[in-house]
Amino acid sequence: MPVGAQTSPTRQTSEMRMEENVRGRIWKHLGWSLLWVLTTVGGAEAQWVVAHTEPTKTDLNGILFFEDRFGWMIGNKGILQFSQDGGLAWERLGSGLGDANLKEIFFHNREEGWVVVSGGRLLKTTNGGETWTERYRLTQPQQGFNSLTFASRKRGWAVGTNGRIVATTDGGSTWKEQQSGVTDDLLHVRFANDKRGWVVGADGIILMTDDGGRSWDPQRTNFSGYLYRLDVRGKDQAWAVGDQGAILRTTNGGEDWERVALDTPQTLVNIAFADRNHGWAIGLKGTILRTNDAGRTWIEQESGSRVDYYGLTITRTHVWVTGEAGLVLKYARD
Repeated sequence: MPVGAQTSPTRQTSEMRMEENVRGRIWKHLGWSLLWVLTTVGGAEAQWVVAHTEPTKTDLNGILFFEDRFGWMIGNKGILQFSQDGGLAWERLGSGLGDANLKEIFFHNREEGWVVVSGGRLLKTTNGGETWTERYRLTQPQQGFNSLTFASRKRGWAVGTNGRIVATTDGGSTWKEQQSGVTDDLLHVRFANDKRGWVVGADGIILMTDDGGRSWDPQRTNFSGYLYRLDVRGKDQAWAVGDQGAILRTTNGGEDWERVALDTPQTLVNIAFADRNHGWAIGLKGTILRTNDAGRTWIEQESGSRVDYYGLTITRTHVWVTGEAGLVLKYARD
């Protein structure tokens, strides 16, 4: 889960700190009424609607669709739900996941995917998520992974606590440590291709590689808070979100990162773009922002709830958001 205010490392492990701090900063579940709220964005009506509520009201940390039809949602306590009709109906999957917290999910296709699990584990499925097998585990259980991505079927990376980066060149059969050069907690990783990628994390850190991770170089941001998530379009365009309404953007591969002026003070924990111009960012206390100009300016959308949002994905027809207490929202794209 994303991180909020920092706590003393003498009292908690890094992984526990990352999973608990956001919850320490929220006003726990204010509830929501039936959501059917109209907002005006760029002169056109738009609406966010409640698409689903997880029956156990467990926090949902992520959501992903493949070809618009097949979808997966992940959460705490081993929650994995699957849809094969574009999100109209969801069923519980996940033999082999137990009660672990699921942090991020990635699928190559309808059958083959990965999930990042608490306790420093990377699990793989070859049957669409029905069963999972462990492919990598950290030897120190107090450490953990936070994010995973693949640039191709063979080449992938995972990042986590204390500056840890591991990479695979054989589709996840083996994983090897890469030297990040930092000890900060790393929270998210994305690659533009099999050579160029970025990592974000604590203390405003952004690392960039142009050689598949053989070397990682810090990029200057002039931001000292946590950066929780990033998205990448092409080899030069990227965005990152973090504490106190921070959105950073670059159009030159990270040589310069600009902080976008926003009216919201809320921490932003996820960001995704449908293309180079149209994107959304989500965060705490019901915050949803939208941009139509590559992130230069952002408009806040009324989501109808004040719970915290964590998961975000975009399909050809909808934007999907998951969050606290099992809430799932969707928004019909223009």
